[in-house]
Amino acid sequence: MCGATEFHLFQSSGVASGESTQIGFEVEDIDAAVAELRARGVRFEPFDIAGFEVEDDIVAVPDNYPSKGSGERGAFFRDSEGNLLALGQATR
Repeated sequence: MCGATEFHLFQSSGVASGESTQIGFEVEDIDAAVAELRARGVRFEPFDIAGFEVEDDIVAVPDNYPSKGSGERGAFFRDSEGNLLALGQATR
């Protein structure tokens, strides 16, 4: 992994263990990362929340990176233990 590392903690209530994102990885090209993981057998979680644009399991989240002055495109999947993981690409 290259570049800076950010660590975010947030309190989550009313969500079962493993149902909130456990860790997220920032990628430069989310379309390529999703395609590569799919080719390796990873199944992405559906994201269906009103107000968010979703295309090919990738959700667009405007203004999600206020520290960077940008939004994000993200995709979610589970590890072998059932924990929810994420990929994210900042959008300018």
